[in-house]
Amino acid sequence: MFMTSIETTLSRRSLVKLRKRLALLTMTGVFVLLFSFFFIQKTLYDSAVEHARSQIAATVYRLGLVLLQHSTVDLQKIVEGNSGITIGLLNGKLEQVSGHIPPHLIGDLAEYIAKQPADRDSLLCVHGQQVMIMAYSKLPDMDRVVVAYTPRSKLMETWREAIILHALLFVMAMTVLCGLAIWLWQRLKRQHLRAANLADHFSDTENALSECGCAAISWPVDTPDGRLITQMNWPEILGPANESIKPLLTEFLDRLSPSSMAKLRGPLIDNVWPDARIGAMVDMQIDASRTQRFYLMAHRFTENERDFVSVLLLETAAQQELCHPFETYLRHTPEPSIAVDTDGILHGFSPAFEELVGTRLYNLIGQPFFKLFEPEDQQIAMASMATSRPLRENRKSGDTKQILRLRDRNDNVRWLSWHAIGPFDGMTFSSARDVTEFIENANKLRDTLDQLKRSNEDLEQFAYVASHDLQQPLRMVASYTQLLKKRYGGTLDQEADEYIDYAVDGAKRMHKLISHLLEYAKTGTNQDFSTVDCNQVLNEAQADLKAIISQEQATITHNELPNLMGNRIGLSRLFQNLLSNAIKYRRPGVPPHIDITVEPDSPSGDFWRFSVRDNGIGIHPEHAQRIFRLFQRLHKDEFSGTGLGLSMCRKIVEQHGGKIWLDTTRPISNPGATFIFTLRASRSE
Repeated sequence: MFMTSIETTLSRRSLVKLRKRLALLTMTGVFVLLFSFFFIQKTLYDSAVEHARSQIAATVYRLGLVLLQHSTVDLQKIVEGNSGITIGLLNGKLEQVSGHIPPHLIGDLAEYIAKQPADRDSLLCVHGQQVMIMAYSKLPDMDRVVVAYTPRSKLMETWREAIILHALLFVMAMTVLCGLAIWLWQRLKRQHLRAANLADHFSDTENALSECGCAAISWPVDTPDGRLITQMNWPEILGPANESIKPLLTEFLDRLSPSSMAKLRGPLIDNVWPDARIGAMVDMQIDASRTQRFYLMAHRFTENERDFVSVLLLETAAQQELCHPFETYLRHTPEPSIAVDTDGILHGFSPAFEELVGTRLYNLIGQPFFKLFEPEDQQIAMASMATSRPLRENRKSGDTKQILRLRDRNDNVRWLSWHAIGPFDGMTFSSARDVTEFIENANKLRDTLDQLKRSNEDLEQFAYVASHDLQQPLRMVASYTQLLKKRYGGTLDQEADEYIDYAVDGAKRMHKLISHLLEYAKTGTNQDFSTVDCNQVLNEAQADLKAIISQEQATITHNELPNLMGNRIGLSRLFQNLLSNAIKYRRPGVPPHIDITVEPDSPSGDFWRFSVRDNGIGIHPEHAQRIFRLFQRLHKDEFSGTGLGLSMCRKIVEQHGGKIWLDTTRPISNPGATFIFTLRASRSE
């Protein structure tokens, strides 16, 4: 607030206020010094008195010890070096035996001993203007009391010396404080004179700023009437000199164009500041038919616990900004960025891009921008710009995205994802993000997935070949074992017949296991997806299980099932395995009942959720993950099987883009198991 700080009357008022504050500060300092002086002296006095009492008490105690050793000694002669101390000797009744103790001191001693019956102590005796420090020490073995007293003034000489020294220091501190106050007083007076001299030259400065097209206004944020407290060059800049412009905030805001008002409404009207200082290009109406372009700088500050706003307006020439927009963008963007014209010529770059690439960028200014990139990617960069140019000719601005390689300052290849927008006033802005780590990780992931895919294909091929090739020797073992049982059954002993039965049964189970393993290996090899009606697929699965359904008197209910993209054979195996498991693991004496429901799994309808619910023996939740693994069986002794049924179901569901799991929320009181699986409604690419 330079203009207001050098104004004469305001400076005089400020000077008076500062002088009052300086006087108050000086008086406060004097009071603090006085209080400190008296507090220190009181502390020193109390300490000196306590020291004197302890000193004379120690003397009396030592005299008592001497008297115990030499009963005839003259105690007064021992303390002759300290002429201020008087020694006396009393008996147990406090009657004077030797020495001279005034009667009033003996009376004070008697009263003190009556209240505090200690063997030795010290006390103060005050009589008129005279203060005595007295100490005593009882000698019970001799029925004597050694008493000593001295005037307090004799023992306080050290304190008097200290108080004199502190008084001198206090006077020195007061002198320095008063001298400093006088010096500050004179300096404030000189500052006032300087402000008056500057005010004389202020009109010349104001005229110079007016010639440069500069105006300044300010107002308090909480102004009740909107009156401006500063309006330098306000009428000269915003209108003819003879035009009457009221110094009001509303007069300034009404002259802003609607777009400029929208940009400045937050800080200037709603008092919402993104920063303490803002700048913007604005249009202001300077007369009834003409607007002028200004660069506006607004600043918010606090003075005397009030918030103020100051605004600086600077005229700009027609069709001219303070700087080109791309320079401002490149200077402030935190990302690696470049500015390219419509001919593909590089005009500028951001500090972040220079930090990444190095100083060789300065040699590329004015050159085609594609020279930034690796030779293999230069054609891609040129093609990207060529293909986006027709779009830009048909619309105001366009944007393109591309991933290109370049060399950093250490000559390492970096992958950058570029996002270009524009053109704006013939300039296209492109910002980049370093995606080198992402590209490298993606390549590693792609290689890993390729290896995993080849490994899975090899494993499936191995499982298929192994299970297929094992069929022939297994058929031979099973045939000859059955032939052995048919020819020699009953001719050998009972143990031999039992061994033959074991071999025949094992061959049958091995044949069944290999058949299921072959079926598991074949699952998913046919990726022929088409529109499938799940109602027909379920009917086909029931037809394949017609015999066991009729034998066990099972009932199967379902609501209307949807059509979806999938493999018909795979979905048929899925329903067939789930239905056969539900019938196999039934409860004794309870006819199996299976209910199949379906509903959309997501609001977008991308998946269908199927629920297959039965009333069998159920599955404990702790086995919810185990049952989907290969060759995992929970009831090996009670039920036959290979442990591949649910594994095959999971494989089919995952090949259709879904998931399958056991519903573990089903209460124990409701027996049975519920399997839930999801299938994609349409085939994903």
